[in-house]
Amino acid sequence: MDTLIGEEGVDGLEVDSRIIGLIYTARMNTKKDRHSGDRWKSPRFKSPPSYADIPTQENAEGRPDVVKVLDEALIKATENLNQLDTLHQTLANGIPTQLRKERTRIIREIDVAVDRAKSILMKRRSMLLSELNAVDLLFSDGRKECKRIEKRVKELRTAIQKARHVRQIPSLETYCNLDQILETLQIPVDVESYDMSCLSLRSGLSCCLHIDNLAESMRNCLKITDDDDSCIREEVSAEPFQNVTSSAEVWDSSSQSVQRNAEPIRKKQSTRRPSFMEGTDTEDTDACTEMVEIARSSLVAEPRRNERHRALRKHRRQHFENPPNPQPKMVHYVMATHIVNPGHFYVRYMIEHKTGQKLSKKITEFCSGENSLFTFNDEIKTGSVLFVYWKEDVWYRVTVTELFQKECFQSVTKCLASEVSRLRVHFQDFGFSKCFSVPSDGGLNSLNACLRRPDAATLADINGWAPLAIRCSLKDIIPSDLVKGWTSEASDEMRRKLGSEAVEMQVFGEDGGALLVDLKKTQMLSLREHLVFMELARFYSPIVAAGSAPLLFYPPVPPKINVEFNAMVAHVISPSDFYVQQVGVENMEYLLLHSKLQDCYSHPKADREFQIYCPSLSQACVASYDQEWCRVQVTGFPGGQMVQVRYVDFGYRKTLSVKELRQIKDEFFALPEMALWCSLNDVVSLQEMWSDEACDMFKELVEHKLVTVVAKKSDTRPVPVCLYEIGDDFPGASIGDILVKNGLAVSSKQNQVKDTQPLEMTVWDPPFEEEVLSVVPTPPPASEELKPSLSLPTCLKDIRVRVTHVTSPGNIFVQLLQFDSQLKRIHDTLKSLFSKSEPQEIHWEAEMFCAANNTGVWERGKVCSVTTSGVVEVMRCDFGNKVKLHVDNLRPLRPDLIGSFLLECNLSGVRPAGGRSTWTATACDFISLYLTGAMAVMNIKEPTTSPVLVSLFCSNRAGQNVNFADFLISEGLALKERKTVSTSETVFSEDSVLSEKSPEPQKIVSPSQTPPTPTRRINPPAERVQTRSYPPPELPPCGHTIMSISAISEQGVIYAMTHQAVCEFDRLRERLQQHIKTLPRQKNYNWKGVLGCAVMGTDMFWYRGQVQEVIGGHVKVRYVDQGLVESIPVCHVYPVVLCEDVPQLCVPCQINGVIPIGKGWQWDAVVLMRELLLGRSVNVYIMEHPEDPRGCVTVEITVDGMALSKIMVHHQYATFDPAISSQEDYVVKPPALDLDDWDINAEGLEEPQPVLGVYKELQISKERKHFPAKVKHIRTPNEVFLCVLDKTLAKLEQEESLEEALKRVNESVENLSLLTDFPNECPCLAEYSDGKYYRAKLLGFSEVTPSVKLLVRHVDFGSDDIIPLHKLRQLPPSLHHFPCAAVYVKLAGFKPANVSSEMERIPYRPEWSMKAMLEMIDLLNGELTAVVTATEPQLTVLLYNADGTLVHRRLVEKGLADYE
Repeated sequence: MDTLIGEEGVDGLEVDSRIIGLIYTARMNTKKDRHSGDRWKSPRFKSPPSYADIPTQENAEGRPDVVKVLDEALIKATENLNQLDTLHQTLANGIPTQLRKERTRIIREIDVAVDRAKSILMKRRSMLLSELNAVDLLFSDGRKECKRIEKRVKELRTAIQKARHVRQIPSLETYCNLDQILETLQIPVDVESYDMSCLSLRSGLSCCLHIDNLAESMRNCLKITDDDDSCIREEVSAEPFQNVTSSAEVWDSSSQSVQRNAEPIRKKQSTRRPSFMEGTDTEDTDACTEMVEIARSSLVAEPRRNERHRALRKHRRQHFENPPNPQPKMVHYVMATHIVNPGHFYVRYMIEHKTGQKLSKKITEFCSGENSLFTFNDEIKTGSVLFVYWKEDVWYRVTVTELFQKECFQSVTKCLASEVSRLRVHFQDFGFSKCFSVPSDGGLNSLNACLRRPDAATLADINGWAPLAIRCSLKDIIPSDLVKGWTSEASDEMRRKLGSEAVEMQVFGEDGGALLVDLKKTQMLSLREHLVFMELARFYSPIVAAGSAPLLFYPPVPPKINVEFNAMVAHVISPSDFYVQQVGVENMEYLLLHSKLQDCYSHPKADREFQIYCPSLSQACVASYDQEWCRVQVTGFPGGQMVQVRYVDFGYRKTLSVKELRQIKDEFFALPEMALWCSLNDVVSLQEMWSDEACDMFKELVEHKLVTVVAKKSDTRPVPVCLYEIGDDFPGASIGDILVKNGLAVSSKQNQVKDTQPLEMTVWDPPFEEEVLSVVPTPPPASEELKPSLSLPTCLKDIRVRVTHVTSPGNIFVQLLQFDSQLKRIHDTLKSLFSKSEPQEIHWEAEMFCAANNTGVWERGKVCSVTTSGVVEVMRCDFGNKVKLHVDNLRPLRPDLIGSFLLECNLSGVRPAGGRSTWTATACDFISLYLTGAMAVMNIKEPTTSPVLVSLFCSNRAGQNVNFADFLISEGLALKERKTVSTSETVFSEDSVLSEKSPEPQKIVSPSQTPPTPTRRINPPAERVQTRSYPPPELPPCGHTIMSISAISEQGVIYAMTHQAVCEFDRLRERLQQHIKTLPRQKNYNWKGVLGCAVMGTDMFWYRGQVQEVIGGHVKVRYVDQGLVESIPVCHVYPVVLCEDVPQLCVPCQINGVIPIGKGWQWDAVVLMRELLLGRSVNVYIMEHPEDPRGCVTVEITVDGMALSKIMVHHQYATFDPAISSQEDYVVKPPALDLDDWDINAEGLEEPQPVLGVYKELQISKERKHFPAKVKHIRTPNEVFLCVLDKTLAKLEQEESLEEALKRVNESVENLSLLTDFPNECPCLAEYSDGKYYRAKLLGFSEVTPSVKLLVRHVDFGSDDIIPLHKLRQLPPSLHHFPCAAVYVKLAGFKPANVSSEMERIPYRPEWSMKAMLEMIDLLNGELTAVVTATEPQLTVLLYNADGTLVHRRLVEKGLADYE
């Protein structure tokens, strides 16, 4: 019988009862000791033996061996006693020490567990706070009332402002509705009309704590366990909400205090895990969401994989169900490690500080071993990764950038480690480079002292660590001086500002491997802005294209001449320089604009939103003046981050800091400048400048006062005006007369009387050009005859034109502004004739003139081409560009209206850059961007040529006319045209004789200035030389051959060489060097009769060539043995034919069966062919020889098993020739095997495999409207691939299922042939990431270089994949008859949300957010029921869950989608 009552008795009993209890307890304890087992029994000592049992001396003498035995026993007992004493002493001293250590460890673990529990509670608090967003909707009505009050306040303030202006200037009463203003001012505030109930509104929400659940959760979460997960003791104390506590305590035998609420749990012998350690599926949102365990084995145990996965999924689901409040953009804190200049520096993330320490520790541990030492057989290469001893006891990884070998002055790419004399390395984790020198007498020991090498395993491990130093560049800033570049002051200032502290980094993008960033320091402006402010850099300001210049204010409205009007003098500098504001309707509009200006820029966020960092000249801005925001215009830059501005509505001029400027919104450009620049007309100053007394008196008379103004002129600046004071009943006095009476000015009439002597003026004869300019501004009278075509004016200089269409510098279409009236009459005539006409059935053909309705405007056009679909390409006769219109928009044009007011021009004085004969696409795009739609001044050089040779002058931002040809040259897009051969050199040439016969335009020479006639110099004429062409190449026979591609011309002609020709070319080059051993003497040749020639190449070797054309001092030649075309100086070309016995070695070829898009091969197509073919040996199938032996051979070229023609068609550079009857002509026949004449028997060969068609789609029966389904693949939330689970619905009756057939095929997939043909929708087998092959179909080519990859779709799953050719197999016929298991459907009932705050979007469907995609993935798990709603044009279904609810309902409830 056991009892737990102690010997002290039982508490709570009376004294006698306690004595009885004590006796009872003593007896029970006695029985317990008697009957307890050996395990619980204390060790007892036996009573001493009786004297009768002790042996006497006589007995000892009878047994002599007993003494010896006892002595040995005593010695052994003494040793045992000493060991027991030692063990006892060790235990006595060690138990308290170990007990203290163990208690300290467990207490520390308890504290860690409690801290983690606190963090979990704080997370729960954050989630609860995120749910408070729903409370905002409760006060929506209150916010509406607030907006209503704000609107009323704004109306009242506007009325108060108007009333104050009218009170100051009573004359403004006529320009406003005074009754309405008074009504607005006097309307009383009805407090009861505003709903204030929201101030006492309660949401009904409250936060409660379930004590029972919390206590149970804490009992299960916080425990003390031993090594075998058995529970020792737990203690949970739950009090009311304010005092909820929990504790865990370790008990030992020495503990003397037991809390009343602590129930001991005995240690169990079973090894079964406690129930709280087993996974549960229940979710308690009010309880803790994470278990905290205290284990003796480790401080914090790592969660298992499945538990971590479950926790992550649960956290993500809770995150989507309860989205947190929108957080600001994540801030990256970095530290600068190396600064070259503001455009090139390196930083490290602060969060990677520990990562860097771990990496350094790992590298240092490896370098301490012998595996890292260099040996005599080791090599060092540039680009290899090494370890460098840089600081004390620390090794760092570096990349070798430059390597020098002993006794070698130039760098090498690799050398033995023992031969290294010096090397330069780049520190991957810091960004800087450092040079290390190895002593020549030190050998490998010196090298190993500072450098170590990684072994294969270490190198693989180190390469997994990305470089910690990230290269950055400050965005959109450039050096203040582009010629000098970044100065050392800029770098030093950047280092001084950044130092070694952590700074905030904002990333804008990436350019050339460097991040475009901006750095900010605490209490510091942006680093970019700081450098600009210190004038060490400036912001990059790109050239503003024509037509996209910044907006400017409208000029002030000019007043009417000799008409009185009232105005307010806003600003006075002198009587000849002051500004007035007209008082009228415009002034009232300005007051409203001024009020809006204050509301817009007085907002607290306006400083950051509208801040200007780099203003430009004449830029319109907003600045503060006397604590009010006003419109200004930048007029100058005095330096020091200061700008000079002019207040356009007042006339003030002031110097401000750049920080005080703000960007102006477009709505504030509505009104023109209100300040009109004026000067007194009737008076002049006594001296050259106005005296200070006159200026002061003029300010006292008029500044900030209302005056009467009479303008004398309106087309000059400043406007000359007369000012008069405003009187009540009589006309006011003239301000000018007051100045004259006070002796501060002189009347202009008196000044004219004094100067009676007229000025002597010299009259010059007007130039001839002015006769035409006088005709330009005056429109022709209505009775003038209508001219349908353009006729050049007599004066060919300074013609004002409008550029309408530009294709290149050699093809520019312009309209002469003097013919605008004629063009308008043509358009009006066409509108009156055809605006109400009906379409006519006319067979339109090319070159037919018509009237075309282009975007509602009738114009003259010319048909270029007609398609079968009724679309016609029409060239606009009066504009030059081509448009595509339907035939219903065309009408036949009357013969008397046929013509054009368009002039086709060619820029003179320029030629294409880069030695090309045609203009580059960059030059064409550049000139089209700047000139299209621009106004220009044109000078015609050669009116007889077509297109007309002209010079164009356009206005730049400074208002200066710039020759556009010079502008192209300055941009590097064109070169100056070389001057033609001088007159002295062409006296005896054929060109000079022919030019004498053709009339030249007569030059206008002044009779008073006759140009002197130079003395005629006679030079020897150009030597006439004639050479014949080199013999044509020997064409290889038709069929397959291997050829090397040597060149591809700009016209797309491919030059190929056979293997024999390549060998012959090497021998030919040696023969050519023997023929010409010295440079021939340069002579003046006439190249007209030269065909074959000898050319000195850039490698100083001679080659055979053929002259194409002569361009100035260069000759355009083609290397006949390679096909290359170059422009070579005349001094390197010799008109002689060498080695005539050797035919041309390269064969010109053209692709079979394709037609280039356009008139010829585009430049992009030529570039693609060069990337694919140049320098490669390819399979060529010669289809046909040309009739002309020098013509192009028709070939089909195969690149990596693919036909070049199909590649060009796939990239839309060409189309298949419709003249070819069938697709079989496109197929390249396999190359013939190089076999001997064998007697081959074809018996027993298998029949060719049948060509498989496309897959069959799974047909859904129309009788069944709903069926069970499962989602295989999701493309967007409303576009998925379904798998039908009801096989009867799909009507499948197969002996073998698709899964079984695929399993059988995968067992012998090596026997299947590779895919050799690649048409779209081609069925095949494609390897998946699991290594198995599944059915797929081809969608197209994804990559061509460096290797061919194709885009396929797995038809039984719906997913797309990009795989190489070796992972594709031909589909066996046994798998073809199965229909596609995945059916593409569109989900009905919902659409993307119209308003969404999610920033992360699906790249290929930006209307859907990524959060909606992830949410839909979670919703589509399991078996669903599909209900068909439509089958045409696309199968559309509704998806239901097992409980009958729509799948997308939860998506709509979370605001990620909207109902349709």
